[in-house]
Amino acid sequence: MPTFTITEIEQAINVWRNRQASSENAALCPKARCLADIYGEMIYTHATVIDVSSLTAGQVEAVTTALYQQELSL
Repeated sequence: MPTFTITEIEQAINVWRNRQASSENAALCPKARCLADIYGEMIYTHATVIDVSSLTAGQVEAVTTALYQQELSL
């Protein structure tokens, strides 16, 4: 089963934070927000990896797109 590491989730959050400005109330953009929930849960449970099958399609897309863009230095 494919997995993402906590480091990959964190990297994806940072990509979205750098690419999309926070709203006026300093909230994360929607793509970073959906990943922050996963990241927080992983920290709380001391998990280092998460199965892709336990994520929503939107969460998988947010991680894979961010990591792909980071590889391309977009």
